[in-house]
Amino acid sequence: MNKDIKKELVLKYLPLVKSLAHRIHRHLPDTVDVNDLIGQGILAVLESAQRLDNTKNPEAYLKLRIKGAIYDYLRSLDFGSKSLRKREKEIKQTLERLTQELGREPTDDELISALGEKPETFYSDLQKISASYILSLDDIFREGRSYEEVLSAKLGSPEENVMEADLKEKIISAIKRLEQREQLVLQLLFYEEIPAKEVAKLLGVSTARISQIKESAINKLREMLKDVV
Repeated sequence: MNKDIKKELVLKYLPLVKSLAHRIHRHLPDTVDVNDLIGQGILAVLESAQRLDNTKNPEAYLKLRIKGAIYDYLRSLDFGSKSLRKREKEIKQTLERLTQELGREPTDDELISALGEKPETFYSDLQKISASYILSLDDIFREGRSYEEVLSAKLGSPEENVMEADLKEKIISAIKRLEQREQLVLQLLFYEEIPAKEVAKLLGVSTARISQIKESAINKLREMLKDVV
């Protein structure tokens, strides 16, 4: 493939790459540069060029490849490290202790004060923890497809439609088995794309509690769907 064709291909699909990169970046720590995600997406487009079939919805195929490349890059940043899991445990334990002591959900400020740290450190760590579970959620739905894409109707071949309909039914059934608050948190975070801080305000709980609810929901989905997807 010559340079002119590569340039044309990148320019054609750059809006798609940027759109996906920015959507994923909304859930990530500020330390992750969105331009790095865009770069990974562009590489995925170039690497997929030889396999593109303009008769079979190339944009849908590229979405999978772009998101897959971005998630592979994010996994390399090791959001699931032991130190991060230790930090997550510390926040959870402090949250539960304060809830018992106060007889109610603590505010973010109260939790930050009890942890004895700066707000920016607290929120940065929560974003890293959140990112690790976002990767887990997309792992559930295989081949880089996201929560909302699996549950959205897509036209394909009759065989693909039957398989997608069956998978969609099983996933929806699993989601309905979650607690109502878990369903609501997933809906607000991943469908409505509302930031965790805002979801916390809407539900009258701390941001750390939202992270905990999301973790619980994703772990339950993974267990329920482990033999399905």
